[in-house]
Amino acid sequence: MYDAVLVPTDGSDGSATAAEHAIDLAERHDADLHALHVLETEQVVDQIPDFEDSSIFDRLADAGQQAVDDLREQAEDSDIDTVTTAVEQGVAHEEVVEYVKRHDIDVVVMATEGRTGPSRELIGSVTESVVRASPVPVLAVKVGGEP
Repeated sequence: MYDAVLVPTDGSDGSATAAEHAIDLAERHDADLHALHVLETEQVVDQIPDFEDSSIFDRLADAGQQAVDDLREQAEDSDIDTVTTAVEQGVAHEEVVEYVKRHDIDVVVMATEGRTGPSRELIGSVTESVVRASPVPVLAVKVGGEP
């Protein structure tokens, strides 16, 4: 049924929980697992001259790479043959949907909440936008908050 499972990650505990579901789904269907982090830099680029040459960009890119590396590590004890990681730059929901199309993804597994604080609401809106725009099913994993 599923040959390729995508789990977008922001490195949060919520993303790790969604990854558990994605890993289980990939194992059950003998599917490849894809981990994607999107650097949402558009808002910052206009405010910081030479942003892409700055140490801030490097730190964000490093954090994104760490998020997908952590997910790869999380999947190491599974029976998944292939784990592909990627760090893209752009608008999160748009990049997730484009990744789905480029890599022939069959299902997306995402957390409904991510980081705490101001960005907490962001991951919920990203998930909602992906649900609305995705050409494939999206499994939204509720994490955090009240049961």
